[in-house]
Amino acid sequence: MSDLAIRHALELLRGKRIAVLYGPVSEEDDLYMRNVPRQQWSLTRIMVTLADLGLSATHLDPTHRTFPDEIRDFDVAFLNVHGPFGEDGRIQGMLDYLSIPYTGSGVLAGSIGMDKLANKAVFSYLGMAVPRGLPILKSGHFTAPSDFPFPAMLKAVDGGSSVGMELVESAADVPVAVERLNGRGFQRLFLEEFIHGRSTTVSVLGTTSGTTILPSLEFVTESAYYDETTKLGGEGAPKVEYVVPEDFPAHTVKAMTDGAERVYEFLSCRGAIRVDFVVDETGTAFALEVNTTPGLQEHSNLPVSCAHAGISYAELLTGLLAQALAEARPAPWVTS
Repeated sequence: MSDLAIRHALELLRGKRIAVLYGPVSEEDDLYMRNVPRQQWSLTRIMVTLADLGLSATHLDPTHRTFPDEIRDFDVAFLNVHGPFGEDGRIQGMLDYLSIPYTGSGVLAGSIGMDKLANKAVFSYLGMAVPRGLPILKSGHFTAPSDFPFPAMLKAVDGGSSVGMELVESAADVPVAVERLNGRGFQRLFLEEFIHGRSTTVSVLGTTSGTTILPSLEFVTESAYYDETTKLGGEGAPKVEYVVPEDFPAHTVKAMTDGAERVYEFLSCRGAIRVDFVVDETGTAFALEVNTTPGLQEHSNLPVSCAHAGISYAELLTGLLAQALAEARPAPWVTS
């Protein structure tokens, strides 16, 4: 963002009542809040940053019974909620109905982004490489084709931050893993080919200044894969380092950046998204999922990608909020 864009964003936000939405709306957010010290919460960083900018921000917990009444008193909502009931389109639909502008993507992109099988369909339609997948019926019946490769990932269709995901070594291990995930409340599951490779993500940031494809990041971790413990952090979590990969072939970089941009446009996304990939030894980038509400802990993927692009944390937050206000579309029955 340029200095002019930052000044414009702050002008839009002066005097506005900002509600920062954050609470244990999903297992993903609940696990994060229980495992990470409060001073390290993304909420803490967001509130401090907005206060330092002289902006009026209040934390609202969407799980409180009073939330539907409280939110009506605000001019714009900053969405910092994830997983089901956070980024799947439900809270976005409520805010649309109330004509309260909010950061990030709308109902369509959120609902598709929260459904990993829908992700696969979109990626395939856009010509992106995807790992082979196999839905598991609600009955729990499962018969793997003889040519289905193992080991494989068993995933919850609506899991986030790798919550609801297990590595299974063989077809014989699937029923027990299904039972475990069902026991955690995940009913829609699918099996996905496990691609041995390098975990990478590409973020796309939209503001009033336009759309920016941010530098890709590779996750370097001690874990066998980028699991929920590593993603959510906290005491005892495996270490993870985010680095800008310098050795990917040009065709790999192009496939990821072009793919992420196509997803952003196709789903009519707003604000920031992340598209996660795994790059195999041939340089093929397999698209795994799209995240329409990326985490905002200071050392999370999106803020780190922004930093590599010269975009500060304050610029990221104000850019998202300014876009929410500038592109707000009141419900048809609302008059100014």
